[in-house]
Amino acid sequence: MKKILLVVFIAPLIFLLFSREQYKAPYQPDTFYLGGIQINEANNEDWVKMLQDANMNTVEVTIYAKQGEWDSDSLSFDDENQGVLSEIRAAKAAGLHVILILRVSLDHAFVRNRFMWHGMVLPKNDSLLVNWFGRYQAFAKKWATIAAQEGVDVFCIGSEMNALVSTFEVNSMPSLYAYYNSVPAQRKFEQRALKYKKQLKEEDLWVRGYDNYKNLRAYIDDRIKYNHTWGQQATFAGKRNRLALMNQRRKQALYQWKKLIKEVRTIYKGKLTYAANFDNYHEVAFWDDLDFIGINAYFALRNANQTIVSPQKMQKTLKRGWENVFDQVDAFRAQHDLKDKPMLFTELGYINRKNTTIEPWTGFGFSIVGSNQNERLIVWDREEADWEERKFAIDALYEVVKEQRINLEGILYWKLTTHDYHLPYEPFALHLTPEAKDSLQTSLGLFSKLDD
Repeated sequence: MKKILLVVFIAPLIFLLFSREQYKAPYQPDTFYLGGIQINEANNEDWVKMLQDANMNTVEVTIYAKQGEWDSDSLSFDDENQGVLSEIRAAKAAGLHVILILRVSLDHAFVRNRFMWHGMVLPKNDSLLVNWFGRYQAFAKKWATIAAQEGVDVFCIGSEMNALVSTFEVNSMPSLYAYYNSVPAQRKFEQRALKYKKQLKEEDLWVRGYDNYKNLRAYIDDRIKYNHTWGQQATFAGKRNRLALMNQRRKQALYQWKKLIKEVRTIYKGKLTYAANFDNYHEVAFWDDLDFIGINAYFALRNANQTIVSPQKMQKTLKRGWENVFDQVDAFRAQHDLKDKPMLFTELGYINRKNTTIEPWTGFGFSIVGSNQNERLIVWDREEADWEERKFAIDALYEVVKEQRINLEGILYWKLTTHDYHLPYEPFALHLTPEAKDSLQTSLGLFSKLDD
């Protein structure tokens, strides 16, 4: 009888101890930065008031430098800053947080930049690389000084500079670089579009900064040609010891980023981050020098081959997608001793169209998604309007962050507007209204509870 009683009393104690060991309390930051970037507000005071009414506390402000040809050291920035200063001051006067982000705009007036984007900027040789960083450091120091003077809360030293921040040493050719080096691999992938030739119109053959192509095959051929040129040059094609040369450049770039961060910290005493593209954060080797891991979080949350038959299944699928995302981020952080480094989603956005969670980074042009019998064409501006799918993505993210110990300390939404006339032209727009007509606004507002 004594043995039975002993088991009865001890078993619950063992269970309690075990369950406490397994339990992880929800992460609760001192401040959760919640807000985003405006499209083009007419009045800064009205803009920040609407953010507050939407239970948001942060204004994201962006300043651009302009890049000439993608492989040059031609980087310039404007001394005019009154518009940015006015927004910062309006936000601070209202008691909001400000996150200031540096970005680079690739000038598409240069023909060699066709089919390129700012993540492909990569000066051609060591001399140009050093010159580029010298100019970029001047850009960063100017705005670090302003950030210090204006009381900016977080200063972001750059955004989506994929090629320039890929600073870990590699032992083999990275898959994207190998793809761009292979014309047959590109052709196999790109020429899938020819099956949909009759469905694609001239306005679908869209290239930033240029007239639309009139011919699909010419569009595909040029896309392959420009990407192949980039891939060959980025990997020292035709030279011996290509990997050694790539690693030498990565080492030089890492030195330059660390130098820049050190210089910025002598001027600006607030928190620092960098905004890595969702597919590039794991290539960045200088997170330890920053206060946050910043990610532009356009992660695919579901597979195009999946069939979604109900809102409940959509929610479940998207939640599983976010769990997979954080598993991968946590694996990277554990590998590089960064598990306690907090994260910011320096961008998060979805268009108001069906299937946006398959390719959240896409808002224009066309995509071919799925495989085999599930392959299909999506022309994004002709896709069926859907105001719920992006809400489900935010709801799923909130559930995962709330349930698990994820040290996410902010979300900056791309993009926010108080004007409904922006909606036909900006598919990513979230229209902030006093009545919260867009259910996404209410869902996003839930994150304001995380620092209560």
